[in-house]
Amino acid sequence: MGVAAVLFVTAFGLLLASFPARNSDLWKHLSRGREATAFAAASPNWLYDLLSYWVFLVAGGAGLVAVKAVIVGGLAVLLLRVSLTNGNRWFVPAVCTVLAVLAMGNRLLLSPATVSYLLLGLTVWLLRRENAGGTLRAGVWPGWLLVILFVVWANLDRWVALGLGTVALTWLGRGFDAAPAARGRYLLRRVGAVAVLVAASTMSPTHVNGLRPPAELVRVLETRDDATDVGIHRVDSPFQRAYLSAFRDSPAALAYYPLLGLGFLSFVLVRPGWRWERFLPWLGLAVASGLQVRAVPFFAVVAGPVLAWNLQDYLARRSHVVLPRRTARFAARGVAVLGAAAILVCAWPGWLQGPPFEPRRWDVEWPTALERGAAALRQWREEGVFPPDTRTLHVSPETADTFAWFCPEDPRLLDDRLAADLAEAPNLDDWFRVERVTRVIVHGSDRRSQAVLTRLLADPDRWPLLHLKGGVVVFGWRDPDRAGRDDPFLGRAVDLDRLAFHPTEDEKAPASGSARASEGRWWDVFRRPVPPRSADRDEAAVLLLKAEALQQNAPVRHLAEWEASQAAGLVAAAAGTLLPTNAALRLTLLRPPVPDRGPGAAPLPPITRTVFALWQQYVLIRGDTPPGVLYASVRAARRAVAIDPKEAAAYLTLGKSYLRLLTTTCERGWAAHLPQLARLRQVQASAALNRAIAINPGLAEAHLELGFLYKQIGCLDLAVARLRSYRDATSRAGQKPAAAFDEELDRLTEALDRETRQLTAEVDRVPVADRAAMAARRGLAGKALALLLESDVAAFGAHGTKLEIELLLKTGQVHDVSLWMTPELEGSLGSLSFHWLRAQALAAAGEYAAADVELAELAGRPGKDQVAGAFGRLVGRAVLNEQAGLQYLPQLVWRALARNDFVAAAEGMIRGLTEESDAATLRGLVALEAGEIDRAREHFRQALAFSDERTVGSVRDFGGWPVARTCLNWIERTLGPG
Repeated sequence: MGVAAVLFVTAFGLLLASFPARNSDLWKHLSRGREATAFAAASPNWLYDLLSYWVFLVAGGAGLVAVKAVIVGGLAVLLLRVSLTNGNRWFVPAVCTVLAVLAMGNRLLLSPATVSYLLLGLTVWLLRRENAGGTLRAGVWPGWLLVILFVVWANLDRWVALGLGTVALTWLGRGFDAAPAARGRYLLRRVGAVAVLVAASTMSPTHVNGLRPPAELVRVLETRDDATDVGIHRVDSPFQRAYLSAFRDSPAALAYYPLLGLGFLSFVLVRPGWRWERFLPWLGLAVASGLQVRAVPFFAVVAGPVLAWNLQDYLARRSHVVLPRRTARFAARGVAVLGAAAILVCAWPGWLQGPPFEPRRWDVEWPTALERGAAALRQWREEGVFPPDTRTLHVSPETADTFAWFCPEDPRLLDDRLAADLAEAPNLDDWFRVERVTRVIVHGSDRRSQAVLTRLLADPDRWPLLHLKGGVVVFGWRDPDRAGRDDPFLGRAVDLDRLAFHPTEDEKAPASGSARASEGRWWDVFRRPVPPRSADRDEAAVLLLKAEALQQNAPVRHLAEWEASQAAGLVAAAAGTLLPTNAALRLTLLRPPVPDRGPGAAPLPPITRTVFALWQQYVLIRGDTPPGVLYASVRAARRAVAIDPKEAAAYLTLGKSYLRLLTTTCERGWAAHLPQLARLRQVQASAALNRAIAINPGLAEAHLELGFLYKQIGCLDLAVARLRSYRDATSRAGQKPAAAFDEELDRLTEALDRETRQLTAEVDRVPVADRAAMAARRGLAGKALALLLESDVAAFGAHGTKLEIELLLKTGQVHDVSLWMTPELEGSLGSLSFHWLRAQALAAAGEYAAADVELAELAGRPGKDQVAGAFGRLVGRAVLNEQAGLQYLPQLVWRALARNDFVAAAEGMIRGLTEESDAATLRGLVALEAGEIDRAREHFRQALAFSDERTVGSVRDFGGWPVARTCLNWIERTLGPG
């Protein structure tokens, strides 16, 4: 039994720790280890850094992770051995050890803290061995083993302070447990022993500073919350609601609670034989773990053995209990073996810890995007863009740690509080000059830096964007005092137009993005490693932030452009004959009045209404955001979900990008002339947001965006359901929506109740198809879809089938639509409807090539030349019908009928040309979204071939014409005519 228990806990510890290293501070320790070999200044973790660097040189990243796994496996065996008090009873120690190691599972990172867990375990073992046999040893000298252990610990990690506290509390508890006569002398000598250990812990390059509590513990006692300062809610305690919301599906994170509860209960059980030497260190570490979640593994190291000791003492006092029969004991052992096997099986893919789930392996995830950013910075330094004596401000520790390894020659500065100040946008120019900082690096994946990133993206004149790859953003800083002098960043800023309209192959969206087909089966987690996290997700998020920053600055930008255009017109008016009238009109238009139309406002004068209408039309056409930034964001998000179909954040960014395209760019004006574009964007946004929620139901922002989308497209019941989910998700995270949100939700709920009551009164004995149509018209899209899904297709026919497919598209179930719409449905739905519905589903799923094929079917009508010939014959026939002759009644009737036939035939031909032009335009937009610029240009030119400025007359005749013309201008301006 003993050997089996040892093998089991060893395997369990090895499996929990055998996952790829993804923590960014790994590169900081490696870089410091490299500096230590060059006799540079040592860090507080200099010994850990040096040993890690040597292992990395010899065995690589896999060797580092393997050493960490061995450390955790050895710690598990050590805890098992320490927990054992009865040499023949292994069950209780094994169970307590497994629970303790599992509670550490979420913090078994490749960092100095993991080594500290082992050192604390060794400390507990030495303290236990010191008191073997119940003898009370009270010497001042703590023993060479403890002294050496703390000297080593002080040079490995700052958590040594927690070890000293554990030793002090254990000895204090033993003093309380001792006889009153010996208590004073024992405690006095133990104070000396603690002083010796404290002195030993100062034998490091940091000396006394190494005894400071870890920064994580100090931070929770500070009144200023750095994370809250930049708009991010930080989780410190396992008793915060945000912690429970984030880790409710992680057994390792939840194991802390039974370990804490059972430990307290065990002290109640052994109250007659109360031991202060167990309770005081247990209580101290319990308090520390309650304040800071990173102290949970240290608590587990002590709580596991304490729980085992108490339970074994309790069972020893109940030795009179009759043991079960032999058969029952064998059955219990069989159950224990099966349970142990199940635990190891669940540990292999990481099910006991949390995503990403994958088979155990030893590896280091290489930060490709950060490496490329460091290479770019190194190249700029070599080219003299940044003088050698200038420094880089890193907003997040992730970039500072990684650049320390990949670009060690670059002077770095990391200041969390300064980053918080930078997000508030004060004037820090003097500080930048004094510190000689000329660039700022932000990482899109660091949520703490979002406010800083938004601030810098909104001011490109002061902060030119120099690098944007994989979410690693490098900004330059233009000194206002050097305005007008040589600009070192001239021509080096990221060209967003080039990114949008001339992407490279790796910047395009994948032609096929079917996420469901690539998800695989559930058992693949036992054999298929998870691909590295796509940096495209962070790049998409940064591009979306850039678009939102442009949207915020849109009013000022619009006004400046408007004033410039009207001023130019005013100058030109001086050469005209109607100078006074023209000039007066231009002066009126120079600053368009934007009146406050509150309740009871007086009517506007005619000239003000006219100017205001012109201004609104100007803004509508221009759009608040250039669409190219959002096209690039869509492509990056598509690349991210193609690599990892379970990337909920990437789907959220994708859905938000589609919504911003429709609501903040010139596409909102295009939708009035090309309504198919609005429907396509709505379906794409719904599909992406629903997919994000399916992957992560707790993603509050996805519920909010989807709720307002459903409100926009008239799905009232679905909108209310999503907004309620948003409120619940924010409540679970310990936050509260704004009062305006609650008011809007109440208003929508009242409208939903009213529509539901009216529908109930109308649908009595109405066929299913009509009932669903009535529900959809009243905004009850969810109810309508449920009615159709519950009924057989034969019950509602082609009309109901089309409605069902449209509702499935609105609710984002595009994969089901693609699979369901077989060629057999084309006959009942009609060719145009069939191909258009399939095109929407395929485009929303990222299947751009297949969507283009469906749209080509819409454009598969007679071409321009064929229509011109047919129209010529029609005109010739009409001319012949209009020949002069006798005006008798039959001829007049026949001529009138012929005219009506001519008008109907001409309108049919124009409608056919319009449909083909619109289909070609949609094909161009889909190709443009995917990044296939050459194909998009071809489709736009095809759309423009049906009309031009001389023949269009009105955009109402050819709705896609202005869209195609604008997009073609963008492409040719970037690439040149070709």
